[in-house]
Amino acid sequence: MFLIPFEPKPQSRPRATIRGRHATVYEDSKMMRWRKRVTDYIKENYDGRYFDGAIRVKVTFYMKAPQNVSKKPSERAKDKAKQLYSKYISRLLWHEKKPDLDNLIKSLFDSISKSEIVWSDDNIVCDLRAKKIYSPNPRIEIEIEEL
Repeated sequence: MFLIPFEPKPQSRPRATIRGRHATVYEDSKMMRWRKRVTDYIKENYDGRYFDGAIRVKVTFYMKAPQNVSKKPSERAKDKAKQLYSKYISRLLWHEKKPDLDNLIKSLFDSISKSEIVWSDDNIVCDLRAKKIYSPNPRIEIEIEEL
């Protein structure tokens, strides 16, 4: 298992500007910084093997929770708030809102491919299992195994 200690960020849509008769497409600067940070972290900290054949990837995105979930409820709080907090602390609270799971995967896999020390292209991922849950400690955990 390899842990990436950064808050997950979804792949953003390409941006475009028009100058005169020419359109220019570019990537959001926040997304570029996040991907560079993740790529650099992988280059510095990944000590696993290089994969060049079919692989299975299991990835868990631990997402930052909104305050109504992450803040400990008072004694007078309703039972629903207490149950949500209990699930959150035990890491059993699913993240059912945006960002979409596929966009989180895209940004992560692009960063891994860019590092060129885990794999050169994510087309070798043949079996993928991914989930996103709320956590007090936002991060990404990834497991890779050869098929």
